[in-house]
Amino acid sequence: MSLKKILIVRFSAMGDVALLVPAVKSLTAAHPDVEVTVVTRPKFAPFFYDLERVITFPADIDYTYTGIFGMRDLFRALVKKGDYDLFIDMHSNIRTVILRTLFKMFGTRVIVFDKGRKEKKAWARKDNKITRPLIHTVERYRRAFEKAGFPFTLLNPPYFSLNDSLYAAASDWLTQKKLQKNERWIGIAPFAMHVSKIWPVENYAEVIRNILERTDAKFFMFGGGEKEVRFFESLQKQFPDKIVIAAGVLKLRQEMALMQQLDLMLSVDSSNMHLATLAGIPVLSIWGGTHPDVGFGPFKKGADSVMQISRDELPCRPCSVYGRETCPVGGFPCQTRITAAMVAQRILGRLNN
Repeated sequence: MSLKKILIVRFSAMGDVALLVPAVKSLTAAHPDVEVTVVTRPKFAPFFYDLERVITFPADIDYTYTGIFGMRDLFRALVKKGDYDLFIDMHSNIRTVILRTLFKMFGTRVIVFDKGRKEKKAWARKDNKITRPLIHTVERYRRAFEKAGFPFTLLNPPYFSLNDSLYAAASDWLTQKKLQKNERWIGIAPFAMHVSKIWPVENYAEVIRNILERTDAKFFMFGGGEKEVRFFESLQKQFPDKIVIAAGVLKLRQEMALMQQLDLMLSVDSSNMHLATLAGIPVLSIWGGTHPDVGFGPFKKGADSVMQISRDELPCRPCSVYGRETCPVGGFPCQTRITAAMVAQRILGRLNN
């Protein structure tokens, strides 16, 4: 059987790249004659490890492949790897426009996915918003494959392919921490790239306290960076036997293996929300300046996976598609009106269902 070779390009952001996984995994499951090469940033390549007939090409576009000439060099490097029957641009920015133009010039068929820029801008503009729910990003990816002649039905989670060594590494780490699952395990991922996505971090101690008053639990902290770890350490001082810091300790795929053991992940609109969702565990995500109906909500999850102030109460929402650093009305009421008691009550309700 001759394999049809598809080249996919998606450089960033982390959540957008992770959301490619359900589409790619579903594609290869439905089409055994297809081989996929995913070109992405090196730090995102592990999302696609161990997927059947999926090859990764880590492209360092910050140092190795920069600018126009960098895209030329990347094109040459990819061509040396083999012949491709199809190039799918799953990013559609200036870099990928250059790259797809080069492939098209040399005879490779090119498909560009529909990013939905116009509809998304209509959601986020200040006046006369058009807030019709948009299709999910994963569905946009699926439609690009369908447009190329490869229809399929999206599989159900979990989507990541994790080998036994990853589960063993996560298990060994838990053993070293002397952790056994005899209570609820709740993940917390409180940070995101933009301020308008971050629920006030001072609320988390109250959430933890409220939950511990009603059930026994341990809380696993996910994130990265010195500032985030310092915050987690401050929580650990308040709840020394209840806080477990995974941030900065485990590698990405080991964290994903750990996530699959959680009873629930509490997060904001962030890549960790997507990772937990794709890992197939329950999620409660808090939304402020962005909105899940723009196409980035927890994939295949219901309304009980989202907490947000309604647009009837705050018609300024969302003020941005991807997040911003300032609040157009002042004070981020989309975040502050969601209280710790509300979040704790929702978590307890989810755990008890």
